[in-house]
Parts: sequence; structure tokens; C-alpha cells
Amino acid sequence: MSAAILARIAPYKLVFMVGAGAAAGALAFCVGWVVNGWRLNGEISRITAAHAEQKASQVAGALTTLQADAEVIHKAASEYASIETTLAPKIAALTKELRNAKPLPVDCRPDAVRVRNLDSAIDAANQAIPR
Repeated sequence: MSAAILARIAPYKLVFMVGAGAAAGALAFCVGWVVNGWRLNGEISRITAAHAEQKASQVAGALTTLQADAEVIHKAASEYASIETTLAPKIAALTKELRNAKPLPVDCRPDAVRVRNLDSAIDAANQAIPR
């Protein structure tokens, strides 16, 4: 029976071989396409992971810098608050005295009270400077 089938197919043997070869080539192409897709997906995943690690390190560095800057700002604000609480009443008192002082004489020379108030203001400002 198989001999009879082979005898009938014999004239078409070349066509079947070409068809089988084309099918094998198409199958090999599809397999290559899929394997190359897997390879490229793996490479994209590797690049994405490397990029994510780089961004994470940049964010960590920025956060560290931000925390250090916030600490410096907090320290400066605390110093300012302490200076303001000690200096504000002195300046307010000196301002009140200067407003209530007599007008300057015609020759525009400050009197002893004004000089003393200005000296007190300078002393208060110098004491407020952190050393």
C-alpha cells in the first residue's frame, strides 16, 4: 500500500520537498523571532533595572542633602529666634526713647541722650552676634 502511494506521489516529490523545506524555514524563522524577542526583553529588563538603581541612588543622595539642609535651616532659625527674643525688647525700648527724644538742635549735633541710645543699640547688636 505504501508503495502505491509513493508511486503516485513520485512526480510531486520535488514539490513536497520544496514545501517541506519552506515550512521548516518558516518554523526556524518563527523560533528565531521568538528567541530574539526573549533576548531583547531580557536586555530591556536589565537596562530598566540599572536605570531604576541609578535613580534610587540619585534620590537617596538628594534626600541626604535635603535633610542636611533642613538641619542647617532649623539651626539658623533657632539662632534667629534666640537673637530676636533677646534683641527685640532692647530695640523696642531704644526706638521708643528715640521717638520721645527732643528734636535735634539747629546745628544738628546729637545730644548725650541720643549718643547713649545709639551706643546701646550698637552694644545690643554686637551682643546678638553669635561667636
